[in-house]
Amino acid sequence: MLIWSIVLSLISVVSGLSATSDHAEILRSRLHQSLKSLSGKLTLSPEIDIVEPTDPTALLLQTPAVRKLSDQLRTTAKANAVWLSGTVSEIKTFCEEQEESRGNFPGPLPIIYSGCDQTKWEELASSGVCAVMISCDIASLDDLMSTELKKQSEKALALGLQPIPEIILEASTASTWADETSMGNLVSDITAIIGEEPACLVLTIKENNNAKEEGETAIPQVPKTLSKKVPILGSISVMAGGNRIGAATKRWKEAGYTGGILRKACLPSPFVQDLDLVGRFWSSCIEDLKSTKSKSFQFLTRNWMDKSMPLEWAKYQKSVIESGALGDPEDNASINSANGDYMGF
Repeated sequence: MLIWSIVLSLISVVSGLSATSDHAEILRSRLHQSLKSLSGKLTLSPEIDIVEPTDPTALLLQTPAVRKLSDQLRTTAKANAVWLSGTVSEIKTFCEEQEESRGNFPGPLPIIYSGCDQTKWEELASSGVCAVMISCDIASLDDLMSTELKKQSEKALALGLQPIPEIILEASTASTWADETSMGNLVSDITAIIGEEPACLVLTIKENNNAKEEGETAIPQVPKTLSKKVPILGSISVMAGGNRIGAATKRWKEAGYTGGILRKACLPSPFVQDLDLVGRFWSSCIEDLKSTKSKSFQFLTRNWMDKSMPLEWAKYQKSVIESGALGDPEDNASINSANGDYMGF
């Protein structure tokens, strides 16, 4: 009887390990499919901090507001994933709304916890979160070993969560990673530390205060062979307006990255505590960034006429604007930047 008891215990342990391994593989597959587009387009995922309201009335409306936000990001914004921080109950509500869309189109989005409170990980794992972001601030690849990456990754994997390293670099360090082998070496070192290839990798370059004087910060290049294996995302933290977000996403795409995280720093400050405004902002922003309408006119510039009609039309429009017949183009009373109005993301 004792032998059979031991055998049954071993079978139970092996079955448990197999189930955990299968679950981990499913999560990895979801992240790969969501954060790496087969068509080569840049995937876009917002980072949102769900701020718990202090007003009693707003507190009562928080649950439906979170559910509405979740629906907006999936159906209107068509985001590829969502990076969340906030209370466990609010994140759980968000995950539940996403799960209700399973079997429909679009289906549930992967939810990644971007907060720094590790005490929430166990509850979040059972709530539907599939991964946690682990921030590592380094000056060189040698610094990776002195970070908490290995310890935190082991903890995440034990809880059934995928660890997603966020490598944070100074602009001066990023500029020295011009060789494509730098990102390959980074992924290799991370793989050696956590014991498996990361499901995803995030690169964040600290804002350069002297960027205007020194020019744009250099972005380390990602070779195609690497981006085909691992989704590598760039961190976008520019304030919305003046096509700044659009320009930033274009730079990350040109550098070979598979996607971008639209950080909460992009969000106009008046919107932060209003989830309805947060949802509407990200829906408009991501929809605009993913739109191809502006590219649909390019084919018109190639024709066999003596003159390019689109070009002549553009010249005519420019002459009308410069004549002042339409008023001063800088004078737009309907745009109130202080309250979150922006022309172009």
